[in-house]
Amino acid sequence: MKKLTSILKQKSFLNSGLVIAGGCFSFAFAPYYQIYLIFVLLPLLFGTLNNNISKASSFVRGFCFGFGFGAVSTGWIANAILLDSRLFWVVPLAWAGMGLLFGLFWGIPAYLSSFYPSGLKRWGSWAALLTVFEWIRSWIFTGFPWNLTGSVWENTLPILQSASVWGIYGLSFLTILTASSLALWPRKKVIVLSALCLSFIYGIGALRVYTAPEEQVWGVKLRLVQPNISQNLKWDPQEAENSFLKLMKLSRQNNDQITHTIWPEAAVTFLVNRDPAERIRLMQAVQQGGTLILGGLRAVSEENRDVANSLFILDDLAQIQAFYDKSHLVPFGEYVPLRGILPIDKIVPIAYDLSSGQGPQTLRVPKTPPLGPLVCYEVIFSGQVVNAKQRPSWLVNVTNDGWYGLSAGPYQHLGMAKMRAVEEGLPLVRVANTGISAVFDGYGRTMGLLPLGTEGVLDLPLPTALPITFYARFGTWFPIGFCILLLLILGIRKK
Repeated sequence: MKKLTSILKQKSFLNSGLVIAGGCFSFAFAPYYQIYLIFVLLPLLFGTLNNNISKASSFVRGFCFGFGFGAVSTGWIANAILLDSRLFWVVPLAWAGMGLLFGLFWGIPAYLSSFYPSGLKRWGSWAALLTVFEWIRSWIFTGFPWNLTGSVWENTLPILQSASVWGIYGLSFLTILTASSLALWPRKKVIVLSALCLSFIYGIGALRVYTAPEEQVWGVKLRLVQPNISQNLKWDPQEAENSFLKLMKLSRQNNDQITHTIWPEAAVTFLVNRDPAERIRLMQAVQQGGTLILGGLRAVSEENRDVANSLFILDDLAQIQAFYDKSHLVPFGEYVPLRGILPIDKIVPIAYDLSSGQGPQTLRVPKTPPLGPLVCYEVIFSGQVVNAKQRPSWLVNVTNDGWYGLSAGPYQHLGMAKMRAVEEGLPLVRVANTGISAVFDGYGRTMGLLPLGTEGVLDLPLPTALPITFYARFGTWFPIGFCILLLLILGIRKK
């Protein structure tokens, strides 16, 4: 501890600069996508690690960069907390907590890479270790795979196509390796080879996406309903009727050709499976023979104390044809970890912690191919969005990003949804309360979009599914297994 304190004091200027650099790294991600920053800031960080410095110094440098990146890139979390003005004191703690989380998952790889000789071996080990620790961040403590390094390519369709082979983690490895190679100057051959590799992947991806036809499922016309209900009013009992009427009005206007209407997460606040009178009112939202897909609450137990955040499929007689209970709940949003110890309640104003479902499912929907339901941030978990035994033909992600206002959060959430579409080769329909609602095909192409903070509907056909992708078949074990194997090979010889 004394040694670590000494290092922090001696290198305070450098460490402060790395915190700032980490914060600036956030602008390489949604909604900014300043891609050039990865070729400036990642080499800057690796350049400070690729020296004969102590292992403790390596950890501190990686931690400082990660701290700045985590605190800034998840700054949108303040919007959710400040919906209750009494919790203003939690905001700096939340920012610091996110900074600490990201800092550890950048600092530990930096520390471990220092065991490899500087130069090419440290370069390769750094890229592999940081990728592995991004994967660990996706599942440890329930997981938070937000803004993984490969996400910088979400808006670059040619590069994004490689996610169909190695997923987000393969993209992270590619990004870290190629960008960090600039710090190996004057090893020109390595830098040129990295540039050629990235260019080759871009070219193959461009050929794939720009020559692909746009094919549609015959006889299906979707309506995505985005009511843009402020989060301050969302759970207000006095506003429930107004919110319902708004959803109904948007659904019914010029809907002669609409076969499937989709409402966002928690679109209605009553218990859908326990209130048939309210459910009957939903019949008016669709034409005869139509289907309504919506997010709502479901009573799991007879006492109505166990409630799930669910997606329902209703026919034109308001009968529940199928439902799905959200399985990956948001800590402090839908349940409180260590309840009774932590002096914090969850954000969602429901008396009890929500119940979780059983994981990815495939639901049968009238007059469409089977769908894979995803509620809210379940869509951010790569390799965990479909039922592999009964693979769906499209994905539906209902969400309520109203918690995050007009911040970067909804854009980042949207980008991760697009990544899942490419990984799985499946069209993804995303319906959000305040936006951003969109339809992506299996190549990640945007078929239509409703901007953040707007009210309206989006009427679109359903794109067809692509053949199962390499990544969908083999999953995360391919890119992570490759990284682990690389680390073993690099560690065989010390020099």
